[in-house]
Amino acid sequence: MGRKIAILMIMPSLLFFVPIVNNENFQLEGVVMIVLVGFFSKGFIHYCIAKIFGPLVWRRGFCGYACWTAAVLDWLPISNGTRNVPRSYRNIRFISLAISFMIPLYLVFVLSFDPWTGFINKNEMKWMFISNAIYYIISMPLAFILSDKRAFCKYVCPVSLVMKPSASLGLLKIKPNPDKVCIGCSACNKVCPMGVDVMNYMKHNKAVTDTECILCNDCGIVCPVRKIK
Repeated sequence: MGRKIAILMIMPSLLFFVPIVNNENFQLEGVVMIVLVGFFSKGFIHYCIAKIFGPLVWRRGFCGYACWTAAVLDWLPISNGTRNVPRSYRNIRFISLAISFMIPLYLVFVLSFDPWTGFINKNEMKWMFISNAIYYIISMPLAFILSDKRAFCKYVCPVSLVMKPSASLGLLKIKPNPDKVCIGCSACNKVCPMGVDVMNYMKHNKAVTDTECILCNDCGIVCPVRKIK
């Protein structure tokens, strides 16, 4: 509950205050747009810290504690996921990632759109709200259809793929308590919002290295024998 409240409190700052005050777009498409013309503004810095280099330390912690889309999804009145959706469906995110790159590339190189005159410090905020609206329009119905709050994060969100390479090397991990023994109750797996097989890691006394882990620690909270720390 503390994590859900924290991420909800962070949301207004990242989704409204910063974009409105600076007239900037923190979405992937907007960042790609400005990088194409060599403009490395605060939106680019945000991406470097939160989603490229930051995960080298806190892995996918941004998804668990700062994502403005997940801040709403985590409060939906549904479970963490009850349908057996094949893990291969997560590859759909590659299509989303391709689209996120293709839109600015098409605008700049095919339609000769000039970001300096039509985007940077002018329409960035508008793009930010439109793209976020699309995220919510997709993510909320999907959550109810699949009975999974974070279905969007697992199967559609392109940003998760941006974080995965550095997250695979991240320092912070959910770890097993060597003084406790896993009893195989699957409580950790049932509560994991990202569908990570936490129990398998605990049974083998290994830290959770799955790049889907968002460090929410829900697994540690429900573990009846305190095997997870």
